[in-house]
Amino acid sequence: MIENLLREEIKGFKNYEVENVPYKYKMDANETPFELPEEVMKNIGDIVKSIHVNIYPDPTAEKLREELARYCSVTPKNIFVGNGSDEIIHLIMLAFVDKGDTVLYPHPSFAMYSIYSKIAGANEIAVNLNEDYTYNVERFAEAVERYKPKLVFLCNPNNPTGSVIDEEDIIRIIEKAKGIVIVDEAYFEFYGKTLVPYIDRFENLIVLRTLSKAFGIAGLRVGYALSNGEIVKYLSLVKSPYNLNSLSQRIALEVLKSGVLKERVNYIINEREKLVKELNKINGIKVYPSHANFVLCKFENANDVHKRLVERGILVRNFSNVKGLEGTLRITVSSADANDYLINALREILS
Repeated sequence: MIENLLREEIKGFKNYEVENVPYKYKMDANETPFELPEEVMKNIGDIVKSIHVNIYPDPTAEKLREELARYCSVTPKNIFVGNGSDEIIHLIMLAFVDKGDTVLYPHPSFAMYSIYSKIAGANEIAVNLNEDYTYNVERFAEAVERYKPKLVFLCNPNNPTGSVIDEEDIIRIIEKAKGIVIVDEAYFEFYGKTLVPYIDRFENLIVLRTLSKAFGIAGLRVGYALSNGEIVKYLSLVKSPYNLNSLSQRIALEVLKSGVLKERVNYIINEREKLVKELNKINGIKVYPSHANFVLCKFENANDVHKRLVERGILVRNFSNVKGLEGTLRITVSSADANDYLINALREILS
């Protein structure tokens, strides 16, 4: 009986799934291999003691927004903070998408664009990437003109492929779009190019960021959006009053101030280049160029490779059964020890 009460959009719905098995090295979710910065860890007791857990958190995350504004060279009115960028994607849908509106996004890309589109009852248009997983800008621009979507998502660098779309091509799409263009820059720090300077020039632009990747606090769920004041105001209308807890706000603030970002990002980029170089030496692996903290690889029998990696205690993301990603595994760039262990394991498996 209860199933009959479900919204039609939710019947037969399949949510985002995460593998939960024992591991030695976790390289499946694009997480950082680093713990909290030493200075933050040293003061963690004082940080926790300073938080009054009997009092609701700051609903506007004012201090965190001020620090994010400094980091991004914008003003606090340009910043909207969420419980991970996933929540912000959902809030964008709540604020702007009516049932039957069109949402357009690249394929393959971040699964949550499709999931939240389905929940919103939107008409989904998935624009295929090229065979080598690069963006087909002409195809994308034509789809924007043809379907006139309410929302357009561009993941840059794209997850799970690591490919990017040039600034001039994004601007072209923004100018063609009648709706809002969301540029998801979750992996910005590993790429270095951003659309943030354009948020006041284009009234229909939102840039998404996260502290889960380069800043390494995925477990605290802190994401943010950058846009003009009007869009930030509309997102605030649909958010829960206290959507980001006090501990997450405070630790995020301390991590932003810690000054370790550049060193850690450079470490990951250097490890990424080493990983790509060594993987390319192994017969049976096709490695796709990446501008993020992960590498997408294609195998003749990815399911078997994945199974044998798990047996060795290595978790990587298996996309081999996903349409458009057949035969692929996504490998998070991790510590030197983890990366070396993975390389040696793949040499054994594919020898």
